[in-house]
Amino acid sequence: MPSRTDTIVAVLRRPRLKRQVLAHELAGRMVQSTAPGSTAVDWSATVPQLAEAIDTALTQQEQKDTRGRAQRPTGDATARAEILAVLESAGYNAPAAADLLARAHREPRTDPPDLEFLETLAGGHALVVEYGDEELRGSCQCGRRLGMVRPSTPVDVLAAKWERHTTAEVRHG
Repeated sequence: MPSRTDTIVAVLRRPRLKRQVLAHELAGRMVQSTAPGSTAVDWSATVPQLAEAIDTALTQQEQKDTRGRAQRPTGDATARAEILAVLESAGYNAPAAADLLARAHREPRTDPPDLEFLETLAGGHALVVEYGDEELRGSCQCGRRLGMVRPSTPVDVLAAKWERHTTAEVRHG
């Protein structure tokens, strides 16, 4: 049975991060691992990401220790299906469990929430530039279309429209 220290060391060697680094997190502290005798980066993560990976690994190890075996998902169960099953076993009915999961998915991913840079997968306000049929199409993550420019044109035109959208059109707070 590995000790807590062994589990933490294993995570630090190869963490299993649950999400990608968000752009505004790059201004904060980052942890990187390099190969021995090298400057090549094996992985990098924010401190909260690394703490979450360590906590998850320790929780899984504790479950193995208390139950004698790891709790594995059955069949082709997705994480969403597993969460819904846990919520239903805790007393939520199926629609309430699905609603709670959907609300959690829309919430900011930082703790405490950074009100200046609210981010959600379901409706943030990031500038999205896509390459189409010989043009660049700009839109906001919320779905607002910002227009098209030729690849030879600077994307500053789209960025200006997006900035106007996020500062003047989007209600803050």
